[in-house]
Amino acid sequence: MTRLAVLTAAAICSAVAAYAANEALSSDGPTVIEIEVAPNELAACKAQLKQVGSMPAVADDGTPLLFGGNDDLPQVRCVADTV
Repeated sequence: MTRLAVLTAAAICSAVAAYAANEALSSDGPTVIEIEVAPNELAACKAQLKQVGSMPAVADDGTPLLFGGNDDLPQVRCVADTV
């Protein structure tokens, strides 16, 4: 019975280690969201993004993200619409 417990623990540990290694090695590039605005609204858009960026990151239910919250969020920038 102890052999089964040891093998189960080893299998769980190796699965967790494989998952952690996969997460550590997979480097998705940073996501950048571009908001296209009219050229005359570009300054207002940048000011609004600066204001929102100073707010703390929260989860969907409103609880604050305690660790690594802002690091995982996509970057957002305003660009002038050229059309």
